[in-house]
Amino acid sequence: MSVDSNSVSQASLAQSLQQTLSPHAHERKQAESYLGSIELAPRFVVPLLQLVSNEATDGNIRFAAALYFKNYIKRRWPQNENTEDTLSTDDRNAVKNEIVSLMLTVPKKLQLQIGEAVSTIAENDFPEQWPDLISTLVSKLSPTDYHVNNGILQTAHTVFKGWRSEFRSDRLYSKINYVLGQFTEPYMQVFVTTDKLIDEHAGNKQALQILLHSLVLLCQIYYDLNCQDLPPFFEDHMAEFMQTFHKYLVYSNPNAVSDDDDVAGDLEEVKASICEIIELYAQRYEEDFKQLPQFVETVWNMLTTVGQEHKYDSLVSKGMAFLRTVVRKPQQRSLFSSSESLKLICERIVIPNSVLPENDEELFEDDPIQFVRRDVEGSEADSRREAASDLVRGLLDQFSTETTQAMSIYIQKGLEQYAANPSANWRDKDVALFLVTSIAVVASVHSLGATKVNELVNVPDFFSSQIMQHLQDIGSDSHALILKVDAIRFINTFRSQLPREMLLQALPLLGKHLGHPNPVVSTYAAIAIERMLVLKVGNALMFGPADVQPLAESMLRHIFAALDHASSPQKLAENDYLIKTVMRIILVSRTNILPLAPAALGKLAQILGEVSKNPSNPKFSHFLFESIGSLARFSCIADEAAIGQFEATLFPIFQGILQEDVSEFMPYVFQILAQFLSVHKMSDSLPEAYVSLLPPLLQPVLWSSQGNIPALVRLLQSYLQIGGTQLARDGQLQSILGVFQKLIASRANDHQGFSLLLAITQFTPKESLKQYLKPILTLCLNRLQSSRTTKFTRNFAHYIASVFCIEPQSGAGVNIFMDAIDNIQIGLFASVLQNVLLEAIPTVVGRIERKTTVVGFALLVASSRFQNDAAYTSLTAPLLEQLATILMDTTVKETKTLADRNIVDGSAAAASAVAADEDLDTLEIEDTGYQASFARLATLGDIKIDPCPQIGDAVYGLGQALRPAQSNIVAAVQSLPSPAQQFISAAIAQASQ
Repeated sequence: MSVDSNSVSQASLAQSLQQTLSPHAHERKQAESYLGSIELAPRFVVPLLQLVSNEATDGNIRFAAALYFKNYIKRRWPQNENTEDTLSTDDRNAVKNEIVSLMLTVPKKLQLQIGEAVSTIAENDFPEQWPDLISTLVSKLSPTDYHVNNGILQTAHTVFKGWRSEFRSDRLYSKINYVLGQFTEPYMQVFVTTDKLIDEHAGNKQALQILLHSLVLLCQIYYDLNCQDLPPFFEDHMAEFMQTFHKYLVYSNPNAVSDDDDVAGDLEEVKASICEIIELYAQRYEEDFKQLPQFVETVWNMLTTVGQEHKYDSLVSKGMAFLRTVVRKPQQRSLFSSSESLKLICERIVIPNSVLPENDEELFEDDPIQFVRRDVEGSEADSRREAASDLVRGLLDQFSTETTQAMSIYIQKGLEQYAANPSANWRDKDVALFLVTSIAVVASVHSLGATKVNELVNVPDFFSSQIMQHLQDIGSDSHALILKVDAIRFINTFRSQLPREMLLQALPLLGKHLGHPNPVVSTYAAIAIERMLVLKVGNALMFGPADVQPLAESMLRHIFAALDHASSPQKLAENDYLIKTVMRIILVSRTNILPLAPAALGKLAQILGEVSKNPSNPKFSHFLFESIGSLARFSCIADEAAIGQFEATLFPIFQGILQEDVSEFMPYVFQILAQFLSVHKMSDSLPEAYVSLLPPLLQPVLWSSQGNIPALVRLLQSYLQIGGTQLARDGQLQSILGVFQKLIASRANDHQGFSLLLAITQFTPKESLKQYLKPILTLCLNRLQSSRTTKFTRNFAHYIASVFCIEPQSGAGVNIFMDAIDNIQIGLFASVLQNVLLEAIPTVVGRIERKTTVVGFALLVASSRFQNDAAYTSLTAPLLEQLATILMDTTVKETKTLADRNIVDGSAAAASAVAADEDLDTLEIEDTGYQASFARLATLGDIKIDPCPQIGDAVYGLGQALRPAQSNIVAAVQSLPSPAQQFISAAIAQASQ
């Protein structure tokens, strides 16, 4: 590296990164805290890159540095109007100047981490702010040094591969064309040279390994460059490329084959990549792909001859994916239409690849939870079984009856062989059950299982004749527990297709299997129960509290017993499926959970105390806290006095989490505390325990963690809701407004500041607001001047309107606001209204927020201060037009919460407060904004802040607010465009009736 840094030394960085690898949690946290504190230092990134490139540095430290660099770039590099830019132009240029050279020199393990950083930078900067990237890469290509070439090709693939999943856009096509113009000719030269060198070095195993890895990267880049459209260059040279691809699809050389039967070598990866390419061409460019029939024959023959070794899994999977794509094309029907062809595909390709792989059997025994996770959630590794199932579904698309009949023969044969000797032939039934699912499922979604089934398969009949026998006795199938798992998986897959009576019959049997000693069986039982408990008929759950109540106690006892067997906090937190089922049982039980609550609370508290020692599975943590939150919620609905037991049991554990600074759990603790505090809403004052907790909650160190902020804001809202008057009386508002000041200064957190401000305005006496409104508005106006964003102005407009809504009959809110802003500068508000708020009003989202904005600004228009001030005369009509516009636009459905989160983190996962609060039946973490840093507890719900609750309908509220001033605004209304004029007049008329 050529650039020096004076701010942070390599040595101190290396020491800190070494400490992040420590087995001691406090050392790791200390190191992470230090690194976080120096991240913002100028030139921090330069010694970090130097450390990655320094060959004399310990390999573990270099890897930790590369990993940290990748994450640092992901956090700091993107720039938009709602994030603070903390990376200087000099640092950005230094990174771009060095990173390509770095990719060419570091080992492959580090290259993958640096490559992710390159991808992030390119996604944000290429080509506009990084125009020389491609020319730099091309200039470094070598006719002889393939170590360098592989680094360049890896970098290029890292930049291009994101195109595979991008939506088509003019910007994307412009970017691709920019690359094609500079890259295709050099790319083809390297492609041709590599092919030639492979032939020349056919007997040199070491050289072949490097060259074949180059070919892997060349194939991946070929896919990248062709994934969106067929570029003219590749259309013109298709014959040459396809000839070479075919050559390597049938290529055989003992020196090129992987020595490890479990790990794919470069030749296997080349062939798998070629299958991906020809699948893309068959799917997208069929008319131009004249070589298609030749490849169909080649892949067909390959699939019937390739071995069962694990190293061929990806090749076989992608080969079957190619055939599936081709068979779905009506134009290619003739290639598969004969009964002999279908029989051969079933017999020689589908059946052999539907057998449970030996390594899966080993995984079942050695790592049960990983077996379940890979099966339920999918695996990055290619699964032959899944590919075989997809191929069957492809055949069903074109040859439904013929395929069903052909597969039924093999299914029946497998069932008969099992019946003849269950102990010896259990694999035959396992394959048969797998094939039944393959031919029966026509369409499926995760939340419902199979949503459409093959009419030629009688699913309920098969359930009765072949599935129930494996569930009747918990001790059965001891010789082949996989059949129990298959039976439970069948119920889970077809849960939406089986009648309620059958599912009701299965539910207690599955409940008993929660107590099965094998963790795979008990976990699958938990998964099936949890999925069944979210099934709906119409808008109601299929299984309600009455169905679950007789089973809940034994189900919870079995699950907690299974969790008790864990040998360490990490092992305990490994099985998030079990704790998710606990959550679901509580949610479905509702208030019926009360008799079981003390025992369940004790177990959940015990688990929390244990896993807080070393949090390791974010999903487990989330469902654990959702379980606690839902248990508290429904227990306290049934008996308000239950809150005492929850607080007595959990406060000591919470205190330990806060004292030990268990950062992963702190946002959850704050949310649960907010929930507990809200239960006290009938009391006259804040409980003493919460009063003493408030000062530590306001300490800046807690607010320095981004993950804490949403939870702490929600907790402070609860404080204000329960004890706003008390806090104002005791002089606590100034400290809370200090938090607001910190939040409002941040582009990422300003919406949280407004959430806090709304609670202050809503829940404290108006005299307190009068005292602080001038400094509040001063802060907001300064932020508008220094760093205006759409999100900020939208929230600011809504907040001002909420102030206007204070005591609307007397006009107190308008007077409070106007007094405060006039104290800053006379005439200032007219300028703000004209230059900022008029544009912001129509952008307000959310039902309550839009109603508040309309009513608030209508009250402003109708006020004597507005009507009697000449500065506002010219603004009356534009303001009325915007109020009409916001109500006439009925397309805005999202809430303020969702809109703010979309802008801040790009996530649409933060479901609306209403959805989270009222639709707990189908709660999923994806719906609640789950992230590693902060996950919102849906069982908590948002505090509903409605500044004008007496008004239900925004249009009526508009008319009601304007009606007293209708004679004063006649001219303004008549000057409006016709739609707005009619809308305003109709609203006033409606309110006058």
